[in-house]
Amino acid sequence: MHCYSTQGMLSQALLAPPALFQLSPPYEQFEAVPDPSALAPQDLPEAALLAVGVASSEDVWADVAALVPRLRARYPAAPVVLRVGRPAEAGDVVWEQRATELRVRAVVYEGERVPARLRTLLTQPIDLSFELTEWLPLRLPGIARAIVELVGDIVHLSPQYAEVGALLTTVGRAERTVRTWFRRAGVPGPGKWLAVAHALRAARRLQSEDRAPLLALAVECGYSDHSSLSRQSLRLFGLRPGAIRRTLGWEWLVDRWLRRTEGG
Repeated sequence: MHCYSTQGMLSQALLAPPALFQLSPPYEQFEAVPDPSALAPQDLPEAALLAVGVASSEDVWADVAALVPRLRARYPAAPVVLRVGRPAEAGDVVWEQRATELRVRAVVYEGERVPARLRTLLTQPIDLSFELTEWLPLRLPGIARAIVELVGDIVHLSPQYAEVGALLTTVGRAERTVRTWFRRAGVPGPGKWLAVAHALRAARRLQSEDRAPLLALAVECGYSDHSSLSRQSLRLFGLRPGAIRRTLGWEWLVDRWLRRTEGG
């Protein structure tokens, strides 16, 4: 891993006393980040998670609550999880609820099978429209709130629509007008967001059911067959479904897609 001393780095003081780890596919080995201030976003492998390590869930909340938002802002492609250095206890539900409010995606405890627990927690059904609209300003600082809300509408209604024009009509917007707004904002057009919303739903199912037949999952997610899903995944993310199902999280996929569109 290369280290950089570029602008915008987190100070080490902001990352203490919790320890920081990165966790890459297949999510079996926590790798300590000895100098978090030198960890540039481009240093993280794709589909990596960031784990905040604490000895227990007691007397550390202020540190965690200060650290997690900074990590999410600096590394939007990496979901943040907590690694608690003791076995789970009965009262941990309160701790986990507080962590969820910080947008921590999972809490793992000493002695657990980490890949299995992460797969369970990170592939649970979520309100993707809410998650994405809360995340998007982290990835695209300065994006207008009106654009974010329109993206949220598209993602929220995506399970009901195959065509973006019909979807936008239901929210009282003309497709041509919305395309112009998105182009001026420097973001992909509304039809592309609809395609990504469908692809993210399929990605979550792929990650959740890592051994289910690809054809069954493709049809369940609205694709005609596995080849259709494969072509769409390759077009949007540059990845085959088989590669996606070995990973966790949707953030890195949207980040990858945005980088591909920015590069184009």
